[in-house]
Amino acid sequence: MSRLNTEQLVFTAVDGGTIQDKVQKDKMLANFMAPQRLVLRIDAQVMLIKNMDETLVNGSMGRVLRFVDPNVYGTEQDREGDTSVIGGTGQAGPVGKKATASVSPTRFYPVVEFILPHGGRRRCLIMPDIWKVELPSGEVQVSRTQVCISTSPLF
Repeated sequence: MSRLNTEQLVFTAVDGGTIQDKVQKDKMLANFMAPQRLVLRIDAQVMLIKNMDETLVNGSMGRVLRFVDPNVYGTEQDREGDTSVIGGTGQAGPVGKKATASVSPTRFYPVVEFILPHGGRRRCLIMPDIWKVELPSGEVQVSRTQVCISTSPLF
Protein backbone atom coordinates (compact mmCIF):
# COMPACT_ATOMS: atom_id res chain seq x y z
CA MET A 1 0.00 0.00 0.00
CA SER A 2 2.94 2.33 0.59
CA ARG A 3 3.53 2.30 -3.19
CA LEU A 4 0.13 3.85 -3.87
CA ASN A 5 0.35 7.55 -4.59
CA THR A 6 -3.33 8.25 -3.85
CA GLU A 7 -5.44 10.03 -1.25
CA GLN A 8 -5.04 8.55 2.23
CA LEU A 9 -7.26 8.62 5.30
CA VAL A 10 -6.54 7.32 8.80
CA PHE A 11 -9.31 5.70 10.84
CA THR A 12 -8.73 5.54 14.59
CA ALA A 13 -10.88 3.15 16.59
CA VAL A 14 -12.89 4.26 19.60
CA ASP A 15 -12.40 1.82 22.47
CA GLY A 16 -14.64 1.51 25.49
CA GLY A 17 -15.90 -0.85 28.17
CA THR A 18 -15.94 -1.20 31.92
CA ILE A 19 -12.57 -2.93 32.38
CA GLN A 20 -10.16 -0.48 34.01
CA ASP A 21 -6.98 -2.61 33.99
CA LYS A 22 -5.10 -1.40 30.89
CA VAL A 23 -3.14 -4.65 30.39
CA GLN A 24 -6.28 -6.79 30.59
CA LYS A 25 -8.22 -4.40 28.33
CA ASP A 26 -5.43 -4.30 25.72
CA LYS A 27 -5.21 -8.10 25.76
CA MET A 28 -8.95 -8.42 25.10
CA LEU A 29 -8.87 -5.73 22.38
CA ALA A 30 -6.03 -7.60 20.64
CA ASN A 31 -8.49 -10.46 19.98
CA PHE A 32 -10.68 -8.23 17.79
CA MET A 33 -10.06 -8.25 14.04
CA ALA A 34 -10.55 -4.47 13.89
CA PRO A 35 -7.24 -2.61 14.19
CA GLN A 36 -6.84 0.37 16.53
CA ARG A 37 -5.42 2.45 13.67
CA LEU A 38 -6.29 1.77 10.04
CA VAL A 39 -4.62 3.62 7.16
CA LEU A 40 -6.48 3.41 3.85
CA ARG A 41 -5.65 4.74 0.40
CA ILE A 42 -7.67 4.91 -2.78
CA ASP A 43 -6.95 1.72 -4.80
CA ALA A 44 -5.87 -0.20 -1.66
CA GLN A 45 -6.90 -3.83 -1.54
CA VAL A 46 -8.99 -4.56 1.56
CA MET A 47 -10.87 -7.40 3.22
CA LEU A 48 -14.15 -7.34 5.13
CA ILE A 49 -13.71 -8.38 8.74
CA LYS A 50 -17.40 -8.73 9.59
CA ASN A 51 -20.42 -10.17 7.79
CA MET A 52 -22.59 -7.46 6.21
CA ASP A 53 -25.21 -9.69 4.54
CA GLU A 54 -25.48 -13.05 2.72
CA THR A 55 -23.23 -11.89 -0.13
CA LEU A 56 -20.65 -9.69 1.60
CA VAL A 57 -19.11 -11.78 4.34
CA ASN A 58 -16.01 -11.83 6.53
CA GLY A 59 -13.10 -12.40 4.13
CA SER A 60 -14.66 -10.75 1.06
CA MET A 61 -11.98 -8.94 -0.94
CA GLY A 62 -12.34 -5.50 -2.46
CA ARG A 63 -10.66 -2.27 -3.53
CA VAL A 64 -11.13 1.24 -2.10
CA LEU A 65 -12.62 3.42 -4.85
CA ARG A 66 -13.00 6.71 -3.00
CA PHE A 67 -13.91 8.34 0.30
CA VAL A 68 -17.27 10.05 0.74
CA ASP A 69 -19.37 11.86 3.32
CA PRO A 70 -22.12 9.33 4.21
CA ASN A 71 -24.69 12.14 4.12
CA VAL A 72 -24.24 12.51 0.34
CA TYR A 73 -23.42 8.92 -0.68
CA GLY A 74 -25.76 7.79 -3.44
CA THR A 75 -27.19 11.27 -3.97
CA GLU A 76 -26.73 13.75 -6.81
CA GLN A 77 -23.88 15.38 -4.84
CA ASP A 78 -21.97 12.08 -4.86
CA ARG A 79 -19.71 12.85 -7.82
CA GLU A 80 -16.19 13.86 -8.73
CA GLY A 81 -15.31 17.44 -7.93
CA ASP A 82 -17.75 17.74 -5.03
CA THR A 83 -16.12 18.73 -1.73
CA SER A 84 -18.00 15.90 0.02
CA VAL A 85 -16.24 13.21 -2.06
CA ILE A 86 -12.52 12.33 -2.14
CA GLY A 87 -11.48 10.48 -5.28
CA GLY A 88 -15.00 10.52 -6.75
CA THR A 89 -15.69 8.97 -10.13
CA GLY A 90 -19.22 10.19 -10.65
CA GLN A 91 -20.60 6.67 -10.16
CA ALA A 92 -22.93 6.23 -7.22
CA GLY A 93 -23.42 2.76 -5.82
CA PRO A 94 -26.09 1.16 -3.69
CA VAL A 95 -26.18 2.21 -0.07
CA GLY A 96 -24.18 -0.21 2.06
CA LYS A 97 -24.50 -1.14 5.70
CA LYS A 98 -25.89 1.57 7.94
CA ALA A 99 -23.73 2.78 10.79
CA THR A 100 -24.22 1.24 14.19
CA ALA A 101 -22.24 4.07 15.74
CA SER A 102 -22.75 7.81 15.51
CA VAL A 103 -21.36 9.43 12.36
CA SER A 104 -19.94 12.94 12.24
CA PRO A 105 -21.28 14.90 9.25
CA THR A 106 -17.76 15.91 8.20
CA ARG A 107 -16.23 12.43 8.37
CA PHE A 108 -15.40 10.54 5.18
CA TYR A 109 -15.73 6.76 4.84
CA PRO A 110 -14.48 4.37 2.13
CA VAL A 111 -16.53 3.19 -0.81
CA VAL A 112 -15.27 -0.29 -1.64
CA GLU A 113 -15.92 -2.39 -4.73
CA PHE A 114 -16.08 -6.06 -3.75
CA ILE A 115 -15.64 -9.06 -6.02
CA LEU A 116 -18.56 -11.47 -5.64
CA PRO A 117 -18.24 -15.28 -5.81
CA HIS A 118 -19.57 -15.64 -9.40
CA GLY A 119 -17.49 -12.82 -10.88
CA GLY A 120 -19.90 -9.98 -10.16
CA ARG A 121 -19.00 -6.78 -8.39
CA ARG A 122 -20.74 -4.75 -5.69
CA ARG A 123 -19.99 -1.29 -4.31
CA CYS A 124 -20.68 -0.40 -0.69
CA LEU A 125 -20.05 2.46 1.67
CA ILE A 126 -18.18 0.96 4.62
CA MET A 127 -19.25 2.44 7.93
CA PRO A 128 -18.08 1.87 11.51
CA ASP A 129 -19.31 -1.16 13.40
CA ILE A 130 -18.86 -2.34 16.98
CA TRP A 131 -17.00 -5.37 18.34
CA LYS A 132 -17.62 -6.09 22.01
CA VAL A 133 -17.29 -8.57 24.85
CA GLU A 134 -20.45 -8.53 26.91
CA LEU A 135 -21.38 -10.28 30.14
CA PRO A 136 -24.75 -12.09 30.46
CA SER A 137 -25.91 -9.13 32.56
CA GLY A 138 -25.42 -6.85 29.54
CA GLU A 139 -22.33 -5.13 30.91
CA VAL A 140 -19.88 -4.38 28.09
CA GLN A 141 -16.41 -5.31 29.37
CA VAL A 142 -14.57 -4.05 26.30
CA SER A 143 -15.60 -2.63 22.92
CA ARG A 144 -14.05 -1.25 19.76
CA THR A 145 -15.77 0.86 17.10
CA GLN A 146 -14.00 0.87 13.73
CA VAL A 147 -14.75 0.55 10.00
CA CYS A 148 -15.18 -3.15 9.25
CA ILE A 149 -12.40 -3.63 6.72
CA SER A 150 -8.73 -4.34 7.08
CA THR A 151 -5.56 -4.23 5.02
CA SER A 152 -2.59 -6.51 5.10
CA PRO A 153 1.09 -5.96 4.34
CA LEU A 154 0.67 -8.85 1.87
CA PHE A 155 -1.83 -6.90 -0.24
